[in-house]
Parts: sequence; structure tokens; C-alpha cells
Amino acid sequence: MSIVVISQTLGSLGEEIGRKLAQTLSWQCADREVILEAAGRFGEGVMALEHFTEEKPSLWERFSDTQRRYQTFIEAIILEMAARDHMVLSGRGSSIVLRKVRHALKVRVTAPEPLRAKRVETQQGLMLEAAEHLVHQSDRERAARLKFLYRVDWEDPLLYDMVLNTERVDVEQACRLIQDALGSERVQPTPESLAEIRDLSLAARARAALLVNPETRRFSLGVMAKDGWVVVSGGVDREPQRKTVDEVLAQIPGVTGVQNEVVVTSPVRPRL
Repeated sequence: MSIVVISQTLGSLGEEIGRKLAQTLSWQCADREVILEAAGRFGEGVMALEHFTEEKPSLWERFSDTQRRYQTFIEAIILEMAARDHMVLSGRGSSIVLRKVRHALKVRVTAPEPLRAKRVETQQGLMLEAAEHLVHQSDRERAARLKFLYRVDWEDPLLYDMVLNTERVDVEQACRLIQDALGSERVQPTPESLAEIRDLSLAARARAALLVNPETRRFSLGVMAKDGWVVVSGGVDREPQRKTVDEVLAQIPGVTGVQNEVVVTSPVRPRL
């Protein structure tokens, strides 16, 4: 089966559609679960990862290495979940992370801002003015985050296979439209597309593992994966760090071999 990826604006009912669709199809659904899994797996704070996926990047983030680490961790979880198949993924930039995956049906869910503000007012018990501000701020900050990370405009309809306006369709109708789209030949998995998502997932998990390890985390290492083999390139300071790369990657489930092209860039000076 395919993967459904939902990009939603605040108050658009995108989360409700994702949960209802998963329930109807008996699939798994993940939204905040991505954050919780990443926090537990990689030892990061839930609030820090929540900020990373939902809010405008701070000036400090733009010049620090933290964003690279958080981005790698979130992408590793998204791709791992997508590789399981029978998945509905919502938010967290998943539509961008999976934009090249053939059998991922990418759905944008939105509605006019005043309607979304009214929904947020009701759902969260806010004054209408506060709800309007929250909706507008959420749109601006999510857009800024995705532009910073992936250089895309999340409002661009060409990023998606479907765009649903929940002023015109309710949750039940939206689910039926998505189910109809899942019958399209274009989003049916092929052996090639399934192999591709496995390779992408393995490479992402390898990058995350290298960033977790204290001996390798500060180096910019390139990672690719193909049919269980992981190819890693870049430079380290010492030979033991190069050996650590092999050890870290060999422990990842699904890795059948490692091609280590990492070079030692700081030669050992002879003792006088």
C-alpha cells in the first residue's frame, strides 16, 4: 500500500482528517509521535524538537550546528516510519522529506484564515482576536521554518498531489477523496520505489547514528545507502575516528556492509 503525507495549517482539520483516515484504513498515524520517537531515540528534549518543527528559526539557530542535528533526527524518524508502509504522516515537514518518494500521496489541507481562527477559538477557548493572531503566527512561522530548512514555499500547490479546502469539504468527505486518490496507479508502490524508501531510511538512520556518537558528531560526513550497503565519505582528524565510523554504522539494523571512504585529514606528526 501507499503512504499518505498530510501538510496542514492550524485549524484546517488536517490532524482530524489524518486520524480518521488512518482509523478507516487500519493504518498507523503519526504526527507528534514523530517528535516523541525522535526525543526518545536520540536523547533530545521534546520541547526543543517541537520548536524546531513548528516555529520560526531563531538567529542563533541559523548560525549553530543544532539545526543540522535536529533536522537529521526528525528526518530519520519520518523516513523510518514511511518505510514501514501503511502509514499516515502528518506535519513535521514530512511532505517535503518524502517529496521524491513515488508512492507517497502528498495532501495539503487548509481553509480560509477566518474560518480556521473560529475553529481555534472554539477548540482552545480563546478570544477571537487571540485565535486570529495564533493562526496567522502559526502560518508565518511554519512557512519560515520550511523555507529555512528546505528552500521551499509550503503554499506552493505543486509540492502536493491534492489540496483540500475544508471550508468546502468536511472530514468524512476529505477522507473519501484521499481514499479515491489512493487507488491511482501513480501512487502504487513498485519494487523500485520500496527499495528507494528503504535506502533513504537507512542513509538517514546512519547520519543520525554518526551525529549521536561523540567521536563522530562534529564531522560533516556524507552518507548514501544502496541495497543495505552504506557508503560514507568526508574527513576526520585521526585514524581511530575513522574506525569508529565503521563500528557505528555496522551496528545499525539493516546494514549489510560499509564502504568507508572517510579520509584522515590531520596527519600524525613524527616525534622528535
